[in-house]
Amino acid sequence: MQAAAVSDVLIERRGRVAFLTLNRPDSLNALVIPMGRALRDAIADAAGDAASGAIVVTGAGRAFSSGGDIAFMK
Repeated sequence: MQAAAVSDVLIERRGRVAFLTLNRPDSLNALVIPMGRALRDAIADAAGDAASGAIVVTGAGRAFSSGGDIAFMK
């Protein structure tokens, strides 16, 4: 099992499955632009990896994602 942190997205591989975890639990994983870019890149990397058979996107803490981070948008 391999785990690495990329910005606010955690990447973990278990066999042929890539788990991508949104990791801003204090904001209910509200999306900010850098996090969106990190997620996009992580999905592209996993999708381009012949060893990956599936990609699971989840959120740390009690929520998957509350949507866009309003405080970041101001």
